[in-house]
Parts: sequence; C-alpha cells; structure tokens
Amino acid sequence: MTAIRPSYPTLRIGLAGFGTVGQALAQLLTASGPSAPIHRDVELRITRVANRNVERKRAGWLPGVSWHEDPLALATAADVDAVVELIGGIEKAYEFVKLALANGKHVVTANKALLAAHGDELQAVAAASGASLRAEASVAGGIPLLRVLRESFVSHRLTSISGILNGTSNFILTEMEREGRTYGEALADAQRLGYAEADPTADVGGTDAACKLAIIARIAFGQGVSLGDIRTGGIGQLRPWDFIYGRKLGRTPRQLGLVRQIPGDGLFLSVRTHMVQTDSLFASVAGPSNAVLIQSQDGGDFFFAGAGAGGAATATAVYSDLIELSRCGQRPETPFFGTYEAAPLHRATSKDFVAPFYLRFVVRDRPGILADIARCLSDHHINIDAVLQLPDQHKEAFPFVITIEAVAESQVEDAIRQILAMDFNVEPPLSCPMTP
Repeated sequence: MTAIRPSYPTLRIGLAGFGTVGQALAQLLTASGPSAPIHRDVELRITRVANRNVERKRAGWLPGVSWHEDPLALATAADVDAVVELIGGIEKAYEFVKLALANGKHVVTANKALLAAHGDELQAVAAASGASLRAEASVAGGIPLLRVLRESFVSHRLTSISGILNGTSNFILTEMEREGRTYGEALADAQRLGYAEADPTADVGGTDAACKLAIIARIAFGQGVSLGDIRTGGIGQLRPWDFIYGRKLGRTPRQLGLVRQIPGDGLFLSVRTHMVQTDSLFASVAGPSNAVLIQSQDGGDFFFAGAGAGGAATATAVYSDLIELSRCGQRPETPFFGTYEAAPLHRATSKDFVAPFYLRFVVRDRPGILADIARCLSDHHINIDAVLQLPDQHKEAFPFVITIEAVAESQVEDAIRQILAMDFNVEPPLSCPMTP
C-alpha cells in the first residue's frame, strides 16, 4: 500500500550545512516581497541549522533558529518535520540521513554520492517509517530532470540518456574553447569564481557525473547501478591542440555522461570526453551549465538545459522538493527511485559501444611514425577516415590527429595499447568518441 501523508500548513525545516547552497536556500526561504518565490499556499520555516564551527556561521537574519554543531541533533528534534542534508560526503551524511528517516523526518538532499552508494537502502528506511526521501538537486543542477523522468516519462520506452552533468567541467572546457586557455588556467578560473572546489578531482575526473548517472539509470531504466559499472574518465588530458583540431573537424570537446540500452538486454554507461559537432545542442551549452538529451523509442528526442553549478541553482531544486513535501496532502507518496524494477540488464562493455573516434597523438619527430600507427590500426581492422597535422614549431613534441570510422571501442583500446608501447610517444594517446 502506498503511503498517504498529511499536508503541512507549516513545514518545519532542519538545515544541515550552511555553506554556499545552505545560505542560498535560507535566503530563498526568508525572502519577502517581489523577490520571494510564489508559494502562497505553504509556509516553509527553518527551525534549526547545523554546521561545523557553527559560531562562525550564525546569521542574524535568521531569527528564532537554534544553531548546532552536530547535525544529528536535527534528526531527532521535535520541532523539525523535514531535514535538508547539504553537508556532503558519504559517511557522516549517511548516518544523519538514515537516523532522520528512521525517526520519521522527511529528507531532502543534494548528495549524489550518498544516493549512488546507499540510495536503495535509504529509500527502504523511508518506506518503513512513512517518511519521504527527495533529491531533485542531486542531478543536473536547476533542471528538474528527476521529476521529469519519474512523472512525465513513465510511459516512454527510453533508449538513451546523455548529458553534460558537471557544470565545473563544462565551464573549463568552454573557457579552453573560447579563450584558448590551457586546462590549468581554466581550472584556476573555475576555482576563483567558485565553480570548482579546492580539490576538483571529483568534478574534472568524472566521478561527480558518474554518481549522477547512477541515479539517472536507477530512475529511468529501473537498474541498480554501482560506480564500478560506469566507465569514467576525466578532462585533464585535453590540450589547446584538441580545440584547434576540433574546429577543423567541425567538433568540440564536451564531458558527457551516457546511459544507453544496447540490443540484447545490455546497458552501457560511461562518463568521458566526447567530440560533439559544433552545431549540436551540446556544443551550444557554455559555462557552468548542465544539459540532458533524453531519447525515447516512442516520443523522439527531448533536450533540457539549465544552470548546473552554483548555490542558487542547487538551492532552487531543494526548494522545489520542500514545496512538494508541504503540499502532499492526501496524494500518494511516490518513492524517489520509483516503483519501477526492470529485469536486470547486463553491463555492456567496450565491445558493445560502436562509434567513430578522434585519436590524438603527441610524438617525437622521426620518420615512419604515421606508417607505424596506420599499420597498427589496420592490424586491428580499423579504417582511417582522416589525418590532420598542423604546422608546429616544437618538433621535439608535436601533436597530430587521426579520425577513424565507426568501430567497436574494444578494437580501439587494443590498438592504443600497442601504440603506447612504441618509443615515439611523448604522452599517452587520447581517444574520444565522435557523437552527433
């Protein structure tokens, strides 16, 4: 039986985490006049706030709020109906969220890593206590993607979902594309502007997007996905050369997360750099934005784009979940991960992924390099489409690009391993799928 929950004339909120997103949310909840969001039928009120070093975080513009060092105090407080988890990480957040749900507190979280690791377990705890678990802010920033997947696409037979799922990486790539900056320079700009953390590894290495992709796969395809199921690569190997060569090919790099159903009951998942066409929708998405393409066997293609990084976008998504909680009335509660449990799909491998590829090499100048590479590609039944080599003054280490016709990625991997063993490489070759 689906749980029926009461509505809340006033939803009392315990806010765990008072950093950039927490403060942006608090400002939304306390705004008045023309700047206030329209939610005339509900009242959302923060009663408690928890944060490390809480004395530094106390805000005089939040009247009547109790301040705590330990978020666990919010999980059992009598004057809290719902908690918002914005502390990040996994272990402490898991302890807090599980305790809150077990005590009947509704939970809204933006923590994609927590849900990727423990989402099914936490949903079971919520179901047992009659509480709700919501996490619109955990994926795609301000785009209401999860709500769309759970509600608007329930009748669609989805074939693929791909997207720019990390605003930090997209900012870096578009800065390199438009301004000609190096990766290091663009990353420094992202950190200065607050789009990247002091340790940006999760963003630029693809882990952040992989956590989001695991959640998408669970909701859209009814599949429990672990991070180990997702091939994950970062953007740190990209050089200004790749944008120059990309323009020659009518393409540009974008970090895309991809979940695709493969014929024969397979599911392929990856997060890595793709070379997309410069006139594509993904190429038009610039700065710290997210974008998602949903492909349906029944309804065609659907494209969503919006803010993907920053406190305001995330806070807005959290805010919408809180409004839904307060408005539930006598409506049945739909579990966050839904009730859709599909027959298990096997995890497709690189043998199942077929695409044309962009291969970039940086080599020491000596005769016969191109012939050696071409011979290796031929040995692996790979057809060359084009070879590009721009004039370069640094002959001790010069880049060039080979594009190849559509082939199983496993063949590309085998060829790259063989080429990497050759003595002319200055750095490992870069391979990127070329997608529409």
